[in-house]
Amino acid sequence: MGMRSPVLARLVTFGLLVALVAGAPGAAASELADAAPVSPAAGAETSNRAVVVIEGGGGPHAYTTPWAACDGGRPQYVQAMLDAGLPVFTAPGFGNTYGSTAGETGCPLQPPTEVQWNTSGYPTQAGEAVLGLLGYLHATYGYVTFDLVGYSYGGLVARSTVGALKQPPPAGTMAPAFSYAQSAIDAGITIPSMVTLNTPHLGGPAYDIAADPDVYLGPVAKAWGSQFANSSKSLIEFQATAGAGSIHVLVTSAHAKRNPDSWDARQVGVLDGVALTLIAGDYCGRTCGDDRSASGAGARTYPRTDGTVPVYSQLMLPCPKDCPAPPGSVYIPKGLVPAGTVVRKTFPTVHSTFVTKGLGLPASLSVSRNPAAIDYLVRTVLTQWQAAGAQLLPRS
Repeated sequence: MGMRSPVLARLVTFGLLVALVAGAPGAAASELADAAPVSPAAGAETSNRAVVVIEGGGGPHAYTTPWAACDGGRPQYVQAMLDAGLPVFTAPGFGNTYGSTAGETGCPLQPPTEVQWNTSGYPTQAGEAVLGLLGYLHATYGYVTFDLVGYSYGGLVARSTVGALKQPPPAGTMAPAFSYAQSAIDAGITIPSMVTLNTPHLGGPAYDIAADPDVYLGPVAKAWGSQFANSSKSLIEFQATAGAGSIHVLVTSAHAKRNPDSWDARQVGVLDGVALTLIAGDYCGRTCGDDRSASGAGARTYPRTDGTVPVYSQLMLPCPKDCPAPPGSVYIPKGLVPAGTVVRKTFPTVHSTFVTKGLGLPASLSVSRNPAAIDYLVRTVLTQWQAAGAQLLPRS
């Protein structure tokens, strides 16, 4: 779905860094409304509140609205939220060699490039662009409150979006989204909740190999299994050809020791006051290529994964005592995770439909297609809305 080169196609096969891990699209269009509104007052219909989905890195993402999507439709978990009455927008993402609608037809008019995020880029700048999108949605529809849902790398971008809102860089340095992002800040935009799905918050072993194959190829293959080691080959080429700056945040070595200049260290306090829900997949013991069982004595020997990301990373927890090297240990800066407002939930799922296809597993084991995980996501966001007394979209 929109991957435009052999490198990215192979990357998709392994389910690493891929925005389209959301799986095959769901229904074509919601029946909640027939046409897009044309007034900034439209947001008042849902108490000026909306949901923004940020999909993963490494692939194109078309902008979709509650009223319009591309001919291929929306990912299943996005459609489920819309069907529940939540006005959902998808943050448009582009890459160094493709646009947000690559591989798609019939898409709604895309917002200005300034508010589209580079899915091969570093999360700080990506978050500034998404903040710009929130400013654009405010100016276009009147929304002032946004719940973020980040899938895979999109979870890191969601964290960065909150950071850009709470700790904006000096005026004039937020290019390319400065004017839109600043308008979001000036408008008093708030982000009360965030849900992340299978996000590599603390990195993953395959990314270590991509960053330094000479050092990490052997240790990762021995400690974690051949799946991560083999997958990293595409990541190495992807980084070289697509300039994947995100690799440097996704290595486990970046989270293995105290570093006051690390990206995580600069995120301390950002999520304070944000209701954070971390959804993880733990279907695989070690990696799915070595042990597909979700239970059994052999599977408990190793930290569980979703076939792409270790569970501890998805849940922002210290690595278990028996965590292989790398990383061997994880340093989580005090204050990074809001202890009073974080909820962690795990399902026996894998990272993406690309993982299920590659391993011959049912598509329903992908977190983006899993009925239980999707139901939990929808109920989580609806609970936030109900607590705030926000109005859902009217049924047709």
